[in-house]
Amino acid sequence: MKRRQFLSLALAPAAAVRLTPSVQVIPGPVNGVLVTRGGRRLAVYGDPRPVPAAVDQVLLTHFRRDVCWAAVEPGRRGARIVAPSREASLIDSPEAFWKDFEKVRFHDYAMVNTKVLAAGLPVGRRVAGGERLEWQNLVIEVLDTPGYSPGAVSYLFTVDGRRIACVGDLIYGSGRLFDLYSLQDAVPEAKLRGYHGYAARAHELLRSLRRVAAARPDLLVPARGPVIDRPAAAIDALIERLKAVLREHFSTDALRWYFGDDNLKLRAGKLLEGEVPQWMPMADRFQLPPWVLAFRNSRLLVSGSGAAFLIDCGYDAVIDFVEQLRARGRIRALEGIFITHYHDDHTDRAQACAARFRCPVYFTPELREILENPRAYRMPCLSPFPVRSGKPVSHGEVLRWHEFELTFSYFPGQTLLHDSLLARRSGGEAVLFAGDSFTPSGMDDYCLWTRNFVAGRQGFRRCLDDLRRLPPGHLIVNQHVEPAFRYTAEQIDFMARSLDRREEAMRRLFPWPAPDFGIDEQWARLSPYETAARPGEQFEIRAVVWNHLPAPQEYRIRPVLPPGWSAGRPEYRLRAPAGAEASIPLLLTPNKGDRGNYLVTADIEFGAFRLRQWVEALVHCE
Repeated sequence: MKRRQFLSLALAPAAAVRLTPSVQVIPGPVNGVLVTRGGRRLAVYGDPRPVPAAVDQVLLTHFRRDVCWAAVEPGRRGARIVAPSREASLIDSPEAFWKDFEKVRFHDYAMVNTKVLAAGLPVGRRVAGGERLEWQNLVIEVLDTPGYSPGAVSYLFTVDGRRIACVGDLIYGSGRLFDLYSLQDAVPEAKLRGYHGYAARAHELLRSLRRVAAARPDLLVPARGPVIDRPAAAIDALIERLKAVLREHFSTDALRWYFGDDNLKLRAGKLLEGEVPQWMPMADRFQLPPWVLAFRNSRLLVSGSGAAFLIDCGYDAVIDFVEQLRARGRIRALEGIFITHYHDDHTDRAQACAARFRCPVYFTPELREILENPRAYRMPCLSPFPVRSGKPVSHGEVLRWHEFELTFSYFPGQTLLHDSLLARRSGGEAVLFAGDSFTPSGMDDYCLWTRNFVAGRQGFRRCLDDLRRLPPGHLIVNQHVEPAFRYTAEQIDFMARSLDRREEAMRRLFPWPAPDFGIDEQWARLSPYETAARPGEQFEIRAVVWNHLPAPQEYRIRPVLPPGWSAGRPEYRLRAPAGAEASIPLLLTPNKGDRGNYLVTADIEFGAFRLRQWVEALVHCE
């Protein structure tokens, strides 16, 4: 990304809270911790005020721009920036990150966290656990405390007889965690990529919490939220609350079907410190009916007339498979393609297949934008290939296709952007093509970034309600599971009760006013995520918010722009209905001479939450 300084509407100054005669905290979107000795100052996290205090150094605990922004102005004024060694390059040279990310943002199975600065903040010293910093005769200990981010550190020092630990986003308030999706990561010993690693860094976060507790601080000052004056109790509460959420996830873990009980015990035992939760009994499995052909993660319905209907198409080999069946006379024509969800292995070749066989591609309106304009999104496993032969069908719409009745449904399970198809054969079987939402062992919710809601009747609760309404004797097909399967009423109840417990556990774990804010990485976003603009000409980006609250809520959005760029207004106000998505256009104008790639971010505020540079979009000026 180009340019080193960014402009934003300043927030009102916050009143300082004095912890000791020498230490004060400036509350704000980030807690500025100021230590004064011998007439000089040192800051941890930075200073959130519009006009920050002059400081010698700023100690950063982790790389995220929604925290590091508070160090930018002190750094510009000459403060030396101290940052963790493992994350310093993301602070010092984020341009390299963005250059690489633009090449790999599609087909992302690593779950790259993009809350990275747009422009570099020069790092004067890199530190790691075990090191000691000395400033004005004050000794500051560095602890490795990964978890919320992969290479985070904490800083401990004793001032005026009080031992203070600055712990970043390791904990929030009296035993809470800011979100769970930031813990998504690979599990190398289980041979799983980041996409499959549900809160996988939880084990590091737990170890880091215990490491901080062992240092016996009197106070914890997180990067956000209130100062914690009972550290041991807060840490114990967070550990138990986090484990309560993890137990429910593993009790209905879909990956148990793919990788077996021992793999689940390994993953659950690691995050739960040796504990293995009770899991749901495996569903009964059945052979597919003869009119359903399986190939890779696609399924083909074959009518007695010789017509065929394809479920998902992610590979050229699927097109070849259908072509071979036609050449052998097994089918005479492909008459339609249905997309269960947007993931690349289900959609990459859907348009190519539709063009080859001159047939439409069916999906519900909820999937339309991500399938027709994938560059508008930043989601896992995203395909860069748009669908142009789409035929949107409403939720519940029925298509009579030869001897079949096909019912299309919005089915937000594995991802919010997910459909299902119920195929009922005249006088015969009923098969629900459920995409990747369920396996015989439970729910496919192992990637927190795919937007699996827990509250209300969205997400898997909605899917479970649909399963209860299936006709007797139905079969369920997951596109990656060769046998069909069927849940008993007791198994559906098991999953529903687990979701109830998970929701309650998340309410205790997160500081947000609704639990889905803590697991929905995209509750606020800019759309399109990637767009082109002409220098000097106004263009539009929409701020999109999913309001997880049970009542309407006003959200305040402030664009944060490269120097010289302008916005139609310094602040936009968006009123979103309860439990629904709303958007507002942001009108932006680049400099006349600007060419190249730029990052636009935006501050988001609602209620007591003030989130700086929380969302981003990539803008290509050409």
